[in-house]
Amino acid sequence: MAQYAFETLRQGYSDLWATMTVTKVAPANVQARAIIACKDRYKAVEARTNVKWFVVGCLHVRESGLKNGKPDFDAWLHNGDPMRNKAGKPIKTVHKPAGRPPNPNVTWEDGAYDALVVCEQLDKITDWGPERVAYAAEKFNGFGYRSPSRNIPSPYLWGGTSVQKPGKFIADGKYDSDVMDTQIGAMAVLKQMMALDAEVRFDEAKPSPPEPPEVPPPDVPPPASPKAIDTQSEVKPLIKSKTIWGGVLAWLSGMSGVATAFIEKLDNPYSLTAFCVIATMVSVGAFLVIRGRLDVNGLVEHLSDDDTQEKAA
Repeated sequence: MAQYAFETLRQGYSDLWATMTVTKVAPANVQARAIIACKDRYKAVEARTNVKWFVVGCLHVRESGLKNGKPDFDAWLHNGDPMRNKAGKPIKTVHKPAGRPPNPNVTWEDGAYDALVVCEQLDKITDWGPERVAYAAEKFNGFGYRSPSRNIPSPYLWGGTSVQKPGKFIADGKYDSDVMDTQIGAMAVLKQMMALDAEVRFDEAKPSPPEPPEVPPPDVPPPASPKAIDTQSEVKPLIKSKTIWGGVLAWLSGMSGVATAFIEKLDNPYSLTAFCVIATMVSVGAFLVIRGRLDVNGLVEHLSDDDTQEKAA
């Protein structure tokens, strides 16, 4: 249900873990040492299920307790029910979850796989921090302590700690608000295991990938590329171009008419000589204009002024 989703409960687990202290230190240490002594068997389960070995041990001891000071490997991890009857025949669980595993003629490790993976899907957890451990443990036992009529920290997790409150399910579905659970909670045992064994450590929280830095928009347009303005290929004007080309065009236009008339009379020596003289003058004049030695426009203006003055006189 949504109200029991991990993200909904995460912060509550974090707060309880950060504030709780173990009040029943001696019995918690006894269970912690017993689990650590059997870590090889629990690690074999971790290899198959992806559930941390110390989590497996805490769940096992909470469900089955100790037998002659050791974890009871003759009881199913699911709920602590015996694996065999008095005649030694393999039997399934009776209490919830009942009828597990489907084939009881298996090892304790096989039964642990059925409990952790087939029934609870705990193999999908990849970040075993304190919140995930607490959530997995409470889900394994059930969320009944969160009912509005009870609403206490589950003693399955917090029994024997400073956050424990009265209230206990004394049987499946039967709750007694006056009973203080005497069993040590899984988180209390885990706390003591961490003080005893350096291998009992939570996964480090994976940092979120850094966000790319925000680049503010520029206040002014960036400077143009050096190649954006090509000054090398600009055409440079001739000297005095503003005063030359108007006069040149007018002069050449007039001379072209004269040249045409002479060409028509090139059939005699005098005409040919006159044409050569005129062509030479035109060539010299054009050369002087282009070289900037003759200001045709100024000359035209001067002649125009003279003509105007004569008319005025």
